Amino acid sequence: MSKRPLLLIALAAFLLSFIVGGGLMLAFPDWRPFGDPVFTETIPTKRPSRLDRRLVEQHAGKPIGEAIAATRRSHEAALAKAPSLAPTKPTPALLAMLPDAPLPFPADAAPADEAGLKAFITKMKATPEAGPSTPEERWEFNLALAGLGVKPTDIPEAIRLQTRPAPESDTYPVRLLPRETELKGPLALGDFDGQDGAEIVAAGGTTLFQIASGGMLVALDGLSGQEPGDGLHPGDFDGDGDLDLYVSRRHGLPDSLLRNDGKGTFTDETVALGLLAFRDTTAASWIDYDQDGRLDLLVGSLDQPIELYHQTSAGTFQAIAWDLKLWVPRGILHLTVADVNEDGFSDVFLARDSGKNQLLLSQPSATWSDWRFVPSDGVFDFPADAPVSAALFFDADNDARPELLLASTSTDPAAGSLRLFHNEEAGAFTDVTEAAGLIHGEAVLSLATADLDLDGYNDLLLGTPALSLNRVFANQGGLGFRSVTVAAQGGYLDETLTWVTSDLEGNGTADLLAITGDGSIRWLEATGSGEPWVRLALPGQREGTRLVVTTRDRDWVAHTLTRRLGLEPVLTLGLAGGESIERLEIFPTNGNEAIKTLEDIEPNRLHIVALPKPPLSRAVVPVTAPGALAEEEASPEK
Repeated sequence: MSKRPLLLIALAAFLLSFIVGGGLMLAFPDWRPFGDPVFTETIPTKRPSRLDRRLVEQHAGKPIGEAIAATRRSHEAALAKAPSLAPTKPTPALLAMLPDAPLPFPADAAPADEAGLKAFITKMKATPEAGPSTPEERWEFNLALAGLGVKPTDIPEAIRLQTRPAPESDTYPVRLLPRETELKGPLALGDFDGQDGAEIVAAGGTTLFQIASGGMLVALDGLSGQEPGDGLHPGDFDGDGDLDLYVSRRHGLPDSLLRNDGKGTFTDETVALGLLAFRDTTAASWIDYDQDGRLDLLVGSLDQPIELYHQTSAGTFQAIAWDLKLWVPRGILHLTVADVNEDGFSDVFLARDSGKNQLLLSQPSATWSDWRFVPSDGVFDFPADAPVSAALFFDADNDARPELLLASTSTDPAAGSLRLFHNEEAGAFTDVTEAAGLIHGEAVLSLATADLDLDGYNDLLLGTPALSLNRVFANQGGLGFRSVTVAAQGGYLDETLTWVTSDLEGNGTADLLAITGDGSIRWLEATGSGEPWVRLALPGQREGTRLVVTTRDRDWVAHTLTRRLGLEPVLTLGLAGGESIERLEIFPTNGNEAIKTLEDIEPNRLHIVALPKPPLSRAVVPVTAPGALAEEEASPEK
């Protein structure tokens, strides 16, 4: 046979292999013969192989610190070869020159760099003919002049903008007063020593502080030597009464699970408990999804499928998302967890980079493998599929059902950057953004809530990009919100990426810690309310335990406040002007029969309520062996 027919046969065989391979790849999207699978929105019919399996095998049995260091070196080497892959959004130089104060700048607020501001203004050529041309340049020019104390009337009207807004209210009592601090973020607040107080974990999980009398911070060394992370997620996963810490990391660095012994020492248990993974983690949450009394862990990332780790009776973690048909292939920006339909089981909201977001309702089953998370019928997207920059469940109207608040960085006034969905029962939500007074046309980076004025309702905090005012919205008795940014002195110009709020000193005053893009912290205290409050601690009780507080105000009018416990069984309640607490009723997560009722409770102090620990669920759960899923029954003794 001549060479020509042989060449044609070889070429045909070569092309046929590509045709057949392509057909198989179309028929089975998770099949890839030459590399890692490329997952689609359709859940694979067989358990998918891990995208990070080679790295897991490579670092098996090694200390987690070595795995983090090796991965960090690889990431830095990749950035050196392709610098364009690194995020590039430097903080504007103008911000560091301005007075360190909220807008409008007080008369006694001195600029941090007066010479720099003057040079900045000179460079702008501030004349109507040759001055700043874009809206951003005009705003920066006006801020620079305001930082130097120039009166608005001295600025040419053609380029003048409002840098001295008037207070929205003459009667709003709260002022957000700054406290000096050298804390660095990311940070987490909570009871890390099991003593019903609050401690601070800072610098990405590498430093720990106690709060001493007078608000002084005392450094402890229990976290020294730990690798810093991008997100901190406290939760008492081992049930010993003190918070442990899950540290999430970006860019393929493995996350860490740090076990707390309650005496100031944290031990890395990541590998031992089955949580070693290499991914670009963007979101994580502790969630007791099956209400068996043991915290499970939900983790989302940009580059790998969502994972739900079930905590077994042995205290190890087992990946079961695929088994429960919980499938999102990649692209998770944020996730947040709450029981939205009052069935006692946690539901999950997922925000994705595609802008197509999902609210997944838990659908329990007596058999673990039949448990499901079912998409709700609602649409929780922004126009033009703008990605969500922050997501938050919170109870806006004190009916014990959480509303859902979403933010985006959209600057389209018509589309808005906030959406508030009211919980209408049974997992149904209605968009009430406009009715609630939350039409907002500026970019929002972060969200938080705190009862600033102790009226019993959660107020809102918005974090914004650099040189935009952070915003404060007061809750109007559950009927809507109104801006009190200027009245509360909360209009700082920081790039606030995250808020963390708590009553750190247990004195009824909300502490607000704003974490900026460079990791610095602005600590504000909500002072000036003067209304009664109470702090309640219920050791050992589950997330979702419902508290109903009945008070009477100075005119003897009764008020009822309803709250649910979070991961920490302690909370501070403003009493809506109540001079006394007539009754405190405590209910289980999904029951209507009170566990305990207390009467005539003294306000303005901490009350520790001792209750029996809830029994474990009788749900059927998987055993500890990964990949060989059998069943065991979780009895109350386990």
